[in-house]
Amino acid sequence: MTSKTSLQQLLAAAALCYSVNAFSASRAAPTTHHRPRQTRLFQGTVSGRNIAASFPIISPEELEADMLININNNSASKTISSQREEHAITATTKEATTEELVPFTWSQALHHFFLKDIGPPLVVLTISGFILTRCQLISTTPFSITELAILASSILIWWIQEYFFHRVLLHSPFNWIGKSIHGTHHDKEYFHISIDPPALLLGWLFAAHFIIKAMLPQYHLCLSATIGYSLAGLVYEWSHYIVHTKVKPRIIPPTSPTYQQLSILER
Repeated sequence: MTSKTSLQQLLAAAALCYSVNAFSASRAAPTTHHRPRQTRLFQGTVSGRNIAASFPIISPEELEADMLININNNSASKTISSQREEHAITATTKEATTEELVPFTWSQALHHFFLKDIGPPLVVLTISGFILTRCQLISTTPFSITELAILASSILIWWIQEYFFHRVLLHSPFNWIGKSIHGTHHDKEYFHISIDPPALLLGWLFAAHFIIKAMLPQYHLCLSATIGYSLAGLVYEWSHYIVHTKVKPRIIPPTSPTYQQLSILER
């Protein structure tokens, strides 16, 4: 009886020890989570309290996705900014090519007026033809005081009619296409619409020639009047063009108000 009781006590003690060891092992084993490993965005203390647990906890995958979104947004913003810069450069280039380059030197102005634009060279060629024709008639009809007076009068008449057309028509109280073009010319001082197109220059020149011929039947007098009239128009075209460039005449001293005004217009 005694040996049986002792055996039962021994088995009970062994079972108790096994239970204690199993309970201790279960307490010491780490808890397995199926959730991904988490990290804290912010850590620190506010008013002596740990605030790490007060902020949202985001997984590394969510944090990486958020960073990719920010990178894509920044790339899109840079792309839009680059596109805007390209559009601005294109618009500036287009405007520069549309409004021409403004000459700064006499050589540039002469090249543009007499070589690049076709109108003035055609006028020069036409006037040269009139002069050559008049020289061929010297043997039969030499120059006279009357012819010189007609030549001078045609120059004076041109300047009078230029003032009349400019003052009365181009600045008229009623609107028409000529006034509109002239108004644009005043708004853009360096926009070279000051050189008239070839059709207008030659059309006006030959119209004046035939009108003069009707008034002066003697051909040598008609030629001299046409030469004076057309030369006055060519000089006006050149002078009008050159004042709408940035060429500074050397005869103007740097201390002159006109020189300073030209310097301001260059800016």
